[in-house]
Amino acid sequence: MSGAKRAGVHTPTKVGWDNAGYDPNGNTPAVGHEHLTLADRFAADPNRNSHEDTAPMMEDDAYWSALPETLTPAQLAKILNVGKPAILARLRAGTIPGYQIRASWIIFKAEIYAWLASTSNRAPAEPPRAVDVLADYGDELTYHDLMALFGKTKQTIYSWIHEGEIPAFHVGNRWVIHKSELRERLNEISNQNVPRSNVDDTPKTSQ
Repeated sequence: MSGAKRAGVHTPTKVGWDNAGYDPNGNTPAVGHEHLTLADRFAADPNRNSHEDTAPMMEDDAYWSALPETLTPAQLAKILNVGKPAILARLRAGTIPGYQIRASWIIFKAEIYAWLASTSNRAPAEPPRAVDVLADYGDELTYHDLMALFGKTKQTIYSWIHEGEIPAFHVGNRWVIHKSELRERLNEISNQNVPRSNVDDTPKTSQ
């Protein structure tokens, strides 16, 4: 019976993207799901919040529209139905796209949606589609824009500006942030970048 406990094993009441094909007994995918996606593997995570419902399907536009544009690790843990430690581990590993400033992780909803779509077993395997989180902003941003973009308080934004974590110019009595420089900064703090130790900077000679 769906949702019942059987031999000490909880059978999910709903089959969502994160448990499709997953054998609750532990290791082997169910018949017909020999290839688990990245999202499927969340089901086997020891930090999974088993008391929560599974995450809504990607087609639930109303659910995603109601979410904030910038997510916290705790919010993402609830969306993916796993524990917060698992989210933090995957952010550090670069499995889940995110940006780190000091001890804070910045997670953009649009990038998470694109990432989840790329893990679907109904579509050809391909990298997540590119998302420009700055597309709706002008060439110059204010700290109000940064508050909306990063989902942080005025105090946190000012602290990051004064500490040089965010490139900015003090013009008159206000701070101005150029979008081009902010874009470069986001690229620097993205967990999707290849570590410099893995990049060959040896000058290439012409043949």
